[in-house]
Amino acid sequence: MKRCSENFSLINWVGLTTLISREVRRFIKIWAQSLLPPIITSLLYILIFGHFLGSSIQEILPGVSYIDFMIPGLLMMNVISGAFSNTSASIYIGKFQNSIQELLVAPFSYVEMVLGYIIASTLRGVLVGLGVYIIAIFFTSATILHFWFFLFFILATSILFSCLGAIVGLWGQTFDHINLPQTFILLPLSFFGGVFHSIRLLPDWVQTLSRVNPVFYMVNGIRASMIGSADVGILQAAIVVSILAIIAFILCVYLFRSGYNLRS
Repeated sequence: MKRCSENFSLINWVGLTTLISREVRRFIKIWAQSLLPPIITSLLYILIFGHFLGSSIQEILPGVSYIDFMIPGLLMMNVISGAFSNTSASIYIGKFQNSIQELLVAPFSYVEMVLGYIIASTLRGVLVGLGVYIIAIFFTSATILHFWFFLFFILATSILFSCLGAIVGLWGQTFDHINLPQTFILLPLSFFGGVFHSIRLLPDWVQTLSRVNPVFYMVNGIRASMIGSADVGILQAAIVVSILAIIAFILCVYLFRSGYNLRS
């Protein structure tokens, strides 16, 4: 116990909280670009696909209207985008401006560096998710049957994609490199992950392919936590997301420690 408390006290709390505060202030300062667009986009999806067209769509799951089915996936899609874009842009800009060099020579461990970026980006993902949920309250029942699972999937998914965003930020050499994964990887994975449909409506081979998509487990995990029904069990989804988040965090710390695209 004493050894654990000593290790805990060795954390540079002042530096860590300062880094988190800097990153949070960065996206709060540009809230009209970082927080508002996904909420407005979600409102349009809710109105067009959920409210206007959804009324003519039969129930996808027993006893669940289409708009209630769609909301969890829409929420998760924006959580993914918000968390990913925050770290990818922040780290790339730090490299571009050489300001990240100051962080590298500061009395930080590599775990603390990663935690600073990840915690701030996770907060952005959570804020975006809550914004979408608040909008949904006005148009749907927006139920949350399992609050702790709901909170878990938002946090775990934000952590996972914050780590992936950091990895892309380290890898990227141009702004195009930062935008390409969102356009050609994350967006297709989100759409094919069951945001707007149930895989029960798809052919067997497509259902099998969908289960390889990691976003499928995040979307259906939070859907199960909200409406109590999904294409996969909530515990199975939680396990998959937890494993992926841990792997992504370890890889992120490893790349920082190795100086990948950080040291010339």
